[in-house]
Amino acid sequence: MKKLHDVRKGVHDELVSTRLIRDILDGKPDLAAYARYLMNVRYYAQFSPVVMALGASRCVATHPELAGYLLQHADEEKGHDAWALADLEDLGVTRKEALAARPVDSCQALVGYVHFLAGHDRAIGLFGWMFVLEAVGNDLGGIAGQKLGEGLGEARSAVRFVAGHGVADTDHTREIIEQIDRYVTTPEDQSAVLRASEVVAGLYVRMFREFGGETATWA
Repeated sequence: MKKLHDVRKGVHDELVSTRLIRDILDGKPDLAAYARYLMNVRYYAQFSPVVMALGASRCVATHPELAGYLLQHADEEKGHDAWALADLEDLGVTRKEALAARPVDSCQALVGYVHFLAGHDRAIGLFGWMFVLEAVGNDLGGIAGQKLGEGLGEARSAVRFVAGHGVADTDHTREIIEQIDRYVTTPEDQSAVLRASEVVAGLYVRMFREFGGETATWA
C-alpha cells in the first residue's frame, strides 16, 4: 500500500521538525520534555497488549491470520511500560510520580481511538496504528537512542524504551508490512488501515508538540 508509506514519510518529517526531537538529535535533550515523553509512552504502552488482544478476538472469524499475528504481537509488547518506568527512575522521577502523571490530551485521545477500533469499529484498522508506531521506532529509535545516551550525561542509561524499540521495531515493521500486503486485500480493509494510520500519525505528532510545549494542552 503505497499510501501507507506516504504516511510513514510524513510522520517522520513532522516528528524531526518538533522541538523535542530537534533537541535530541542536536545532542541537547530537554530533560523535562523527555520525562514527559516517557510518562506518556508509559501510559499508552500499558494498554497496547490489551488493545491487540481485543482486536484479535474480533478478527478471528474474518481474518484468522491477522488475529494470530495480533495475539503474538500482544505477547511481545507486554512489559514495555516497565522500560519507561525504569528510564524515569534514572531521571529522578519516582514510580509513584510516574504512575500518578496524567497523559497529554493527544495521548489520551490516541489510547481511546485504538480502543474504539479494537472493540467497536473495524479492528483491522489496528494495523494502521501498529504500522505507524513501529515505523517511527524503526526510523528514529536507533539514532534517537544514541543521541540521548550521549546527551543525558549521568542519566545516559535512561534510554531503554527508545533504544529497545529502535532494535525491535526493525523486525516488527517488516512483519507488519508483510501481514498487510498478504492479508489486507479488499478496498474496504485497505481503507480502514490507511484511515487509522492517518489518524494515529496526526495524534502522534501532536503528542510530541505537546511534550515540547509547542502545542497547548487543555488545563
